[in-house]
Amino acid sequence: MRKIIKQWALDYKGHQCHRCGYNKCDTALEFHHIDPSKKNLKLDWEIIKKELDKCELVCANCHREIHEEEKNEKT
Repeated sequence: MRKIIKQWALDYKGHQCHRCGYNKCDTALEFHHIDPSKKNLKLDWEIIKKELDKCELVCANCHREIHEEEKNEKT
């Protein structure tokens, strides 16, 4: 079920990194919550779509860079 939901989510968000445009391997794409305090991870497609609207689809490398930037902003 998780694979199907991720496929729907990737279809919904466009199958490419919002930051660098990477689109070669779907398993390298992740969903980054722009505001982590607003996460809601229930398995209902309408709720999931609302959750995806709070996210950027980014590749694993950009996701790590985003979290590093956020960490550095706090210090």
